Amino acid sequence: MYGVGNFAGPALGGLFAQFGAWRPAFAAMAVIGAGCGLVVPRALRGRGDAPRDGGAGRVRVPVGSSMLVTAVAGAVSVAAVVAGTLAKTAVLAVALLAAVGFVVHERRSEHRVLPAATYRPGSPLKWIYLTIGVLTFGVAVESFLPLFAQRLAGLPPLVAGFFAAAVSFGWSATQIGSSSVSGRRAVRRLRVAGPLLLAAGLLVQGLVQRTDPPGWLVLVWVPVLFAAGAGIGLAYPHLSVAVLTGTPDPAEGGRAAAAIATVTSLSVAFGTAVAGILVNLGGASMLDSARYVLFGFAALCATGALTAHRAARRERDDGLSPRGRPQAG
Repeated sequence: MYGVGNFAGPALGGLFAQFGAWRPAFAAMAVIGAGCGLVVPRALRGRGDAPRDGGAGRVRVPVGSSMLVTAVAGAVSVAAVVAGTLAKTAVLAVALLAAVGFVVHERRSEHRVLPAATYRPGSPLKWIYLTIGVLTFGVAVESFLPLFAQRLAGLPPLVAGFFAAAVSFGWSATQIGSSSVSGRRAVRRLRVAGPLLLAAGLLVQGLVQRTDPPGWLVLVWVPVLFAAGAGIGLAYPHLSVAVLTGTPDPAEGGRAAAAIATVTSLSVAFGTAVAGILVNLGGASMLDSARYVLFGFAALCATGALTAHRAARRERDDGLSPRGRPQAG
């Protein structure tokens, strides 16, 4: 579902941009969102496990945690547009304080975004969530790929939008095959290899950036971006399964599952904000901006291999397989 949305979004956005119709693009999203708002309650009617009478079983919305993590993404977004090094540093410091506040609040609160097992010493869940966050952080590059394609290669907006969708297409196509892989060693290798392939794809994409590149070089961008997205597809299905089976408490299972979407959405938002900062570092040179974004994201996404490796070690210490089942013997 993520792949379909991430593929259709840049393509549809490119279509609106082709005609300079950015206001209708927002209007279309509003209509789609309203439609979902009408359909979802009907689809979920009678399916909830929580009582409808407001009893003790009802799960409360973690307002405090949500506000703090939204403040982190918002502060980084502001840092991307404020002028002056001092102002940027101050806003980033606010973001850091909000991030620390989020972790402290989550540890102490009964109403959390992440399941309680995430904060248990030695738990692999925190490292699994971090790896998911790093992978989806890399998806934020898509927000600026159409800009680079238009300014550097002179592509029209519609075509540039499809270039951005190459990452999501690689993600979607690869995870169809990856999700059927089983076996502890194979799964662990895929979870480590995914971030490395994503980082390698972004690194190569940065190396092949040119101002007014020849046509053949522009075509090379497609398989490179596809390979970067394939890195997400290799690891993401197995990370999701590890989260869903990573807590022994059935009551926490719903929160663990919901947190996958929360971590994914927030990572994309945070990544887009960081990409905005890196674009601005390039100043008037779009080539420098593209390289700052692609090289910077390659370095950051490579850290996902470390978090995936740490998660695997924690799973072995807990006696769990990569899919969360107790190991034999």
